[in-house]
Amino acid sequence: MKVIGLDLAGKDKNPTGFCVLTKEGTKAKLLHSDNEILYEIEKVKPDIICIDAPLSFPEEGHFRDGDVQLRKLGYNPLSPTFPGMQPLVRRAMMLVNVLRKKYHVVEVFPHATESILGVERNKTADKDRYDALLCALTGKYYLEGKFREVGKEKIILPQV
Repeated sequence: MKVIGLDLAGKDKNPTGFCVLTKEGTKAKLLHSDNEILYEIEKVKPDIICIDAPLSFPEEGHFRDGDVQLRKLGYNPLSPTFPGMQPLVRRAMMLVNVLRKKYHVVEVFPHATESILGVERNKTADKDRYDALLCALTGKYYLEGKFREVGKEKIILPQV
């Protein structure tokens, strides 16, 4: 099992959390450029890539079906149409377009994973690497068949 969790930043000047989860353990680091991200993914050759970013814009309005469903579950995703989110969504869509040619890629929501798994956020942990770890944990549950899909976008949440 090789899972990559990616807490994608909207701009490459900001850090992207990158976590590799295998049977041997986890390794997390920070990356910046798309080329760095693609290079590290290619080194790992993962079974799945789990990205914390909207992978699409809503067809109409401000929220996608999955965002509405997450809200009904008590979570608070930001609208992909929010001006600060738009660069993130565009970057995610571009990367996913490249990655899906070789890898299985899913959208995840690590704040839900944290709540579902009952993990208490470590206040001193690096947020980007921590969220990337939560993304990777979601992928582990996915590969084990312990997940649910939320909305038309099929946002993946662990199921325990």
